[in-house]
Amino acid sequence: MGMYSILKKEKILSFDVFFPAVTVLFVAMDPIGNMPLFMSLTNSPREDYPKNTARKSVLIGGAILFVFAFAGESFLKMMGITLPSFRVAGGIMLFIIALQMVFGGDGKKDDDGETAGRGDVAVFPLAVPLIAGPASITTVMLLMSEAKTPAHQITVSAAMVAVLGISYAAFRLSGFVSRVLGESFNQVITKILGLVLGAMAAQFVDGLKQLMII
Repeated sequence: MGMYSILKKEKILSFDVFFPAVTVLFVAMDPIGNMPLFMSLTNSPREDYPKNTARKSVLIGGAILFVFAFAGESFLKMMGITLPSFRVAGGIMLFIIALQMVFGGDGKKDDDGETAGRGDVAVFPLAVPLIAGPASITTVMLLMSEAKTPAHQITVSAAMVAVLGISYAAFRLSGFVSRVLGESFNQVITKILGLVLGAMAAQFVDGLKQLMII
């Protein structure tokens, strides 16, 4: 009972700390919005490929978020990098992927069924910048900067783990959706999402305005 009182006093178990953090991180990472993109990027005859990609992307993205949560501000200052610059770089990379999705056709497949030349989609663009992107990195840095006690930092960390778990569940569910909808629908979705991804990239590159002001 005494331990529970301490935890409650430190707000580790308090709704006004945990759930707001989960909410803002959920919006920043957008697990539901990333589902269709994951589905189009992991279209493969290998049954284990989407599962392995989901696990790898969430682990890598989560690791990056934790690094930035505890050391992000110091790292960016040490490297002389501003957040607008980070957004521009992420936007350019996303735009390249968007072009490949829209104009790349079906693409050549390697022996495992993945698109040749695409690289490891678990790392890019799933882990970075969709899971650990400018919005989510900025969010975790702000949440940690507002966490005045170790208890609050633990709470924010738990919120990150919760949203990463939701992201993994959403990615795994996308495989079921893909099988139900069929190959033709998946190809159409890929083209449409390429356009959406291009628009997202344009918004990231909008950070150029901030760079010009700076």
